[in-house]
Amino acid sequence: MRMGEEDGFPPPQPGMDAAHWQQQWQSAYDRFCAEVDAERPTVIDPYASEHPAEFFAVMSEVFFTDSAVLARDWPGLYRELAQFYRQDPAGLAPSDK
Repeated sequence: MRMGEEDGFPPPQPGMDAAHWQQQWQSAYDRFCAEVDAERPTVIDPYASEHPAEFFAVMSEVFFTDSAVLARDWPGLYRELAQFYRQDPAGLAPSDK
């Protein structure tokens, strides 16, 4: 919301690969929207498909509240969020990164 409105995914933390960050989020968002559109059951709130900013917010919440599910079902996003928040609630991120 740096420009006064929701504009998608936030930028990564300094030192993170910005292109990889964007690719991971866009790919995951596209996958999630396709699952919601196909009416497949998901443990993630379908509201997350409304906008990339909502997807980021919902996945961030899942990172902290149900990290094992996120790590299992969305491992790329889990790794990105572990770097972004500098935490590893599921205890799965490599310690040498």
